[in-house]
Amino acid sequence: MNSNFLKRTISTVILLPLLILLILKGSSTLLLIILFLCLSIAWYEWVKLFNFSLHFYLYGFILLLLSLFLLDKFSTLYIFFLIFFLAYLPSMFNFEREAFIKTFYPFLIGLIYLYLSFASLKLLIQGYPRELLLFLFCVVFGNDTGAYLAGRKWGKSPFFPEISPKKTWEGFWGGLILALIVGIFLNKLYSLWSTLSLITIVLMLTLFAVMGDLFESSIKRSVGKKDAGALIPGHGGILDRLDGVFFASPIYVFFLEVLNYGVPYRLGL
Repeated sequence: MNSNFLKRTISTVILLPLLILLILKGSSTLLLIILFLCLSIAWYEWVKLFNFSLHFYLYGFILLLLSLFLLDKFSTLYIFFLIFFLAYLPSMFNFEREAFIKTFYPFLIGLIYLYLSFASLKLLIQGYPRELLLFLFCVVFGNDTGAYLAGRKWGKSPFFPEISPKKTWEGFWGGLILALIVGIFLNKLYSLWSTLSLITIVLMLTLFAVMGDLFESSIKRSVGKKDAGALIPGHGGILDRLDGVFFASPIYVFFLEVLNYGVPYRLGL
């Protein structure tokens, strides 16, 4: 048996039940503490990908914390302006052409990427039934697992070989099928949506999770690194393991708002 496959399996068997238990039984305070801990690790991994110095990590993490704390009081549009202005501010006082090109854009993209992801997860923790948060993680992880297993067994047709040579169309369809199976099971268990809504949400979660995986692969390929971290054996770091969740969570919150779940938030202007 492949050693990486064994590590991946053991990690999943240990961590998935723990995650389910935390989502269903953990207090909101505990989940938010874990969320901010994951944010600190994810931002650290992003900074390390681009070999930024420590002050980039500290300044960026402060901006992310500030943005998330302001989420309940201001619209996302205003927070975007704040992130953009404060991210650019240091360059006004110490502008260097080459440094600006190499640092400002990945720094800003990382801030926006993680803000959107963690803001969506924060809203899910604070404003929605826990079953809906569980649904997100289980469907995305089901897609990841199905894609991995189907790709190993039947993968022959490259998906986006320039970005990730190991991903195949067979893996994509395997991931989608397992995500649908998981979604149908949870929908039967918790009676969440109509069949049409369920299929639509699972399809959107799957597509955005795949985009998240490809985005993360694009970033790693552009900087010449295999993994963003080594926190989870067989999976890599937080960015490697949760890339699908990070991309899928904003569109998921959008759908929940459209379907009138949870409490209203200022997602627009």
